[in-house]
Amino acid sequence: MRRVFSEEPIIFFDQDGTLNKWRWIDISVVKKEGYFKSVLPHENVIDASHILKIWGIPVGTFGAAWLDDGHSVNDKNWWMDRYVPHIDLNKRIYVPCGSEKVEYFYEKVGREITKADILIDDNSDVLRSWEINGGTGIKVRTAENGRFGTWRGFSFRETDDAGSIASYISYVRRIAAESVDRGSTEYTPSESLLA
Repeated sequence: MRRVFSEEPIIFFDQDGTLNKWRWIDISVVKKEGYFKSVLPHENVIDASHILKIWGIPVGTFGAAWLDDGHSVNDKNWWMDRYVPHIDLNKRIYVPCGSEKVEYFYEKVGREITKADILIDDNSDVLRSWEINGGTGIKVRTAENGRFGTWRGFSFRETDDAGSIASYISYVRRIAAESVDRGSTEYTPSESLLA
């Protein structure tokens, strides 16, 4: 396996619903060629990811796609090239739809997940799985999610200022890394960026 990620902890952004706006529509529409080219960006989240990269913090994407349909990954990469070109192609991970992201971490990254590996996602179930398996999750609260209050960990709103989002993610990264350095697996998460 060719290593494209460093040993340093990584901040991963989910694509659908996190970097872009997820719409609850019929799955047959979502599976059509070109659909992923049409989704709108969450500009503040994208800008925050760019700020983090400028600060020298490793960023990548970790999302799901239909890997065998011949177009979903291409459509998603087209979208990334247009809206998020600062995340290189080799730093974009796609796993099969319906799969647990953590199941593919070692295969795709080349090492075990640590508390300092952060996943930013809009799906609370995905974030819980990430944390149960050793990582740190941050939820993006959007108009489409976060209505039931089931996520109690780190979070921010996609409408928050990009600089504030980047600073918050950097803060979470720092305390997660400090917990790894201390050999601790526990720390107290804040409720949200503006809590």
